[in-house]
Amino acid sequence: MKRGVLFLLLIMLGEASIGATVTKLLSPDGKLELQVIVESGVSVKLFSGHDEVFGIENIGLDTDKGVIPVDNPRIRRIRKNSVNNIVKPVIREKRAEIPEQYNEITVEFRDKSKLQFRLYNDGFAYRFILDLPGTIIINNDMADFVFDKESLLTYQKDNNNPNSDYEKPYIITPITEMEVNDMGNLPALIKNGTGKFVLFMEANTKDYPVMWVKKTPNGLSTHFWGVPSGYNDNGNYYNRKRTTGNRDYIAETRASRDLPWKVFAFANDEAELLTNQLVYLLGEECKIEDTSWIKPGWVTFDWWSRRGIYGVDFKAGVNTETAKYMIDFAHEFGIRYFLFDDGWTFKEDLTRAVPGLDIAEVVRYADSKGVDVMLWVTYALFSDQMERALEQFQEWGIKGVKIDFMNRSDQEVVNFYWKAAEECAKYKMVIDFHGAYRPDGLRRAYPNVLTREALIEFEYNGGSDWDNPDHHCTLPFIRNVAGPMDYIPGTMNNATKKDFSMNGDKPMGQGTRAHSIAMAVITESPMQMLSDAQPLYYNNRECAEFLLGIPVEWDEIVPLEAKVGDHVALARRSGSVWYVAAITDWEPRKMNINLEFLSEGKEYTMELIKDGINANETAVDYKKEIMRNVRKGDKITIDMASGGGWIARIVEK
Repeated sequence: MKRGVLFLLLIMLGEASIGATVTKLLSPDGKLELQVIVESGVSVKLFSGHDEVFGIENIGLDTDKGVIPVDNPRIRRIRKNSVNNIVKPVIREKRAEIPEQYNEITVEFRDKSKLQFRLYNDGFAYRFILDLPGTIIINNDMADFVFDKESLLTYQKDNNNPNSDYEKPYIITPITEMEVNDMGNLPALIKNGTGKFVLFMEANTKDYPVMWVKKTPNGLSTHFWGVPSGYNDNGNYYNRKRTTGNRDYIAETRASRDLPWKVFAFANDEAELLTNQLVYLLGEECKIEDTSWIKPGWVTFDWWSRRGIYGVDFKAGVNTETAKYMIDFAHEFGIRYFLFDDGWTFKEDLTRAVPGLDIAEVVRYADSKGVDVMLWVTYALFSDQMERALEQFQEWGIKGVKIDFMNRSDQEVVNFYWKAAEECAKYKMVIDFHGAYRPDGLRRAYPNVLTREALIEFEYNGGSDWDNPDHHCTLPFIRNVAGPMDYIPGTMNNATKKDFSMNGDKPMGQGTRAHSIAMAVITESPMQMLSDAQPLYYNNRECAEFLLGIPVEWDEIVPLEAKVGDHVALARRSGSVWYVAAITDWEPRKMNINLEFLSEGKEYTMELIKDGINANETAVDYKKEIMRNVRKGDKITIDMASGGGWIARIVEK
């Protein structure tokens, strides 16, 4: 078979009632092969070369109109398509230009249902396309995932929790050792017995619940939370609208529509995962005509930082004086946004601020300093008060909202995300979702959705040891592949493993100073939150200026060294400036980095921050150096302490 051939029908018995129809689909580069098998049901197998990576069996929908496709489905026809395109994203998360290359087949069945499969060079996706009258109740969206016995799963285990915040530690387990009915959310990473990787994700989840995975006797299967049957409406506004029960069906929706993409990123090694953008590519195209007002940037906020202010002549708190102090800080360090976090609203009314806080005056002052103001809201309040709240926010001059505590992933709450994105776009406001499920491509349709949580981030240092260097070295390969994550990097309050302690008001960061700054390059988010109170940055100006000079948009990414949970090193380019960052887990580590990604025939100056000689004992110890004659192909040795890091800015002379 020629590598450029799109597909081959090995056995074509679509008009027969017996036998199998096997359609073989090749990736554009010819290295991956997807077999779509239609017999008594529908199944697929992914191959890399001659090796089977994994399989999916029993693909189907259980609905009030019957099982789709029907048992022993008969094929009407198979359509093929190929795409070779360049996508230029509104917000440059990894690249200014994303290659979009795939081969596609759409299998049309006699029952009017369709299954569409797209095979890229770095993974595949499939979805149902329905063409039935009226509405449809979907009881279950079925698929069984089959792996070899040596396969390992890395995921966030969260059993029987329809109110998940997606903030659990990642665990690594052989799939064969999981308990039946163990479940967890996506992304979930599989490493099979041949050392290949598959990352389970979703894209374009709309008017539909979010997929989880659940252990079965034979492997893993899909799991979805049913439509809510009851709510906790008596608690405070953090917990209000949590579900108290779920119905036995997962969605009631239009019967003529495309269902979400189930996405399976493929990688030969960990480093390849870092460049994958399938979730973005499979999202709907941008629905905002004029996107010029959408501004990525750094954010300073008042949640715990107001508890760390000193040396001023006002009482720090949720008040106008504190806000102006933080805005002055933002102006001085070139920070785009100031965020009022929890505590600014008066008696759960989003159109009124607490006494002592004049939001209109704060916004006026911020405008004079070139700083935009954002407001924190809860899902419970914002979903009930959205229209009048946004009208008031616009009158005040607010430029963005941080929406928190959805803590669900059913059909109803998914629809809230889309509505919030659309309505905020009308008022030209950006969004940061917290208490959220993982990204699924919404940000392509609405690029005002700049980032979201769905991870253990810096805040967890206030009450646990979960946000540690092992976790930092896991996030880029799993959570960040799905999309931007609001990790909150860049603390100056650094601690070694033995010195770390929990303090909710003034959290420490686990790892060295260089590690903390490097996290601003390792993690991807067009909106990066700043972790500390302002005095810590004033008192560590050299590091603060380096940190806050790091861009939040990138034109290119080059993975350098990578192992899930152990270490990661990568290079990113913004314009003509390169940044190289590396972090390690609690094991000290030495790396040799080749600067092969630089342009031929040019000289560069490299300014770097690395672990100090005593960083193993004192995490704040760092050393700054400047190398003035750096060229393409130079080799750099990086020596990192326990929980250490290294970061460089490389500028063309």
